[in-house]
Amino acid sequence: MRAVRGAVLVGLGLAACSAATNAGGGSEATTSSGSGESGGPGSTGSTGGTSGGTTAAPTTTTAMPAPDLGVMNDCRHDSPEALMDCIDPGRWAEEVAFIAASRPPGSPHWHKVQDRCAARLEQAGFVVQRQDYGSGVNVIGTREGVTDPGEVVLLAAHYDHISGCPGADDNASGVAGALEVARVLGQASLPRTLVVACWDEEELGLRGSRAFAQTFTGAKLAVAFNFDMIGYASAAEQSQVFPGPLAERFPGLADELAANKGRGDFIAVVADASAEPFALELEAQAEALGRLTGVMTLTAVEKLDDDAFGVLSMSDHRSFWELGLPALHVFDTGLFRNPTYHCTLGLDTADTLDHAFATDVLKATAAAVAAAAGL
Repeated sequence: MRAVRGAVLVGLGLAACSAATNAGGGSEATTSSGSGESGGPGSTGSTGGTSGGTTAAPTTTTAMPAPDLGVMNDCRHDSPEALMDCIDPGRWAEEVAFIAASRPPGSPHWHKVQDRCAARLEQAGFVVQRQDYGSGVNVIGTREGVTDPGEVVLLAAHYDHISGCPGADDNASGVAGALEVARVLGQASLPRTLVVACWDEEELGLRGSRAFAQTFTGAKLAVAFNFDMIGYASAAEQSQVFPGPLAERFPGLADELAANKGRGDFIAVVADASAEPFALELEAQAEALGRLTGVMTLTAVEKLDDDAFGVLSMSDHRSFWELGLPALHVFDTGLFRNPTYHCTLGLDTADTLDHAFATDVLKATAAAVAAAAGL
């Protein structure tokens, strides 16, 4: 998630985040890794460079292999609800541990994570392209729909981060989540085309997602789902900040959070009006799991109003809103809950994440994406 200027915090009446206590982790929590693993066979690194430009040009395309089914726990893939049982929290944790190391664009680990995205999407049965748009590289996996291939459902997360910070929550958690959902949905027969992408240069102004959105042609985008920080939760009372202006705009959610004693353990979803039905589907799936979820729907004017609601459009979903395309953002509220956001009050490492929370995010999103794709 992009850094927030001090003016934004002041405008929201927020001097500092409340100290949030991690409530999860679990036995499979792992520390940050700078492993030398380079991804799957056949993957190639691409330099990010520093030059400008937004013209998209796929530089590498690989054919669709048989999907890697992995350990599926006897799950089925014939309904959105059945797919939730296919999510493997251990795989998510392994991916987070690999990704969570300093990876500014062009760095050695940035190359490794880019390769990892390509390898995992190939293994899940997607046709993979590396979109070199001039200053960075997106990794885009496509699995064509069986009956309505001209309609696209997108799930994406940014893989870059700032120098010197592991970025486990921001956004190793989201990239690992997108790859795990891709693995699961790669086994389903989906009417609509599914695209799963790893965006570059989100931290530098949403460059990667903008390059994709601005060159997206030849198909109809049904909806774009965005993951950015999906791994941090706290069961401590009053560990969640909900600024006054947002509480006034969304009083129902403010009341729910008050009833929950201010705990930072709910899933947050931000949508524009055209994506609201998909957000409500995700909310229903999450709350069926027992996970409190809050949907904040912005009007066409509000979603691009940086003065009033800019804090809700700080990630790659904004690139689609700018073009009038339906998009929603799934996250743990970022700096309003996690004190290690951008390593400000500590290191954003994998051992601070809540595996049970992230698992619920993945299950609900897998079901919602599958439903959006027509299953």
